[in-house]
Amino acid sequence: MYRIWLVFSALFLCLDALPAIAGAQSQKVIIGGAQSLMPAVGQYSKQFHKAHPGVEIEIRGGGSNYAIDAARRGEIQIGLVTRNLTSAEKAGLHVQSFGRDAIILVTYPGNPITNLTLGQLRGIYLRQISNWSELGGENKGIIPLTREQSAGIHTLFIQHLFGRDFNGLEKAFTLRASKEKILKTIKRIVGSMGYGIFPLEEARSQGVKLLAIEGRAPTEGNIRDGLYPFSRPQSMIAPATATGIVREWMAGFAMFANQDAASIEGL
Repeated sequence: MYRIWLVFSALFLCLDALPAIAGAQSQKVIIGGAQSLMPAVGQYSKQFHKAHPGVEIEIRGGGSNYAIDAARRGEIQIGLVTRNLTSAEKAGLHVQSFGRDAIILVTYPGNPITNLTLGQLRGIYLRQISNWSELGGENKGIIPLTREQSAGIHTLFIQHLFGRDFNGLEKAFTLRASKEKILKTIKRIVGSMGYGIFPLEEARSQGVKLLAIEGRAPTEGNIRDGLYPFSRPQSMIAPATATGIVREWMAGFAMFANQDAASIEGL
């Protein structure tokens, strides 16, 4: 009788422990923020889930501002931000930087122009400069390409070029296309130029010409050090009290993202 009681006692103890075990193995992490980082977030999260099958990961976009607000409200556990944070925004958050990416300016092969100033670039996109000869290049019309206004990269480009208070419209041909098609279009059309967030090797392999801005070429070093004018910081944020699986995901993603030091796949 004593032996049977021990067996039942052990069984009840095991049953009582099951909810706690299940709770420890099942956890949901919500990640949101900069749209340009979402492809990389998705790729890494698949790897992370294989190593942690009990962790459910939900991925949202929303942009950098959303990431900051949502992380502070507790709506998401991890935010992805591609701009500088103010001191007030950092308060109460754990901030982990993991490098920089950049909008790369490219032009057609054979263009003798290698560098543009920001003033010249503004002139091109306002059609105040319409021929490459005005910049010391060939007597060919400039065909500036841009992205649709709804694209996050369009907003980023305009803010970098004209400032956040710019309310006008650039005068350029809108191209709704993937980054691969953008590179192929610029390679094919003599006189054209455009922009995108590309891995440097991919842009070079397509045969387009990378443009320096203000004397700074889009090299890995210049992007990493913030010297290329169209570079931007990349950070992850979480509540300052975050521990465990959240910190583990952040540390792993930082390593994953930096496997491609030039840039993370863009919009």
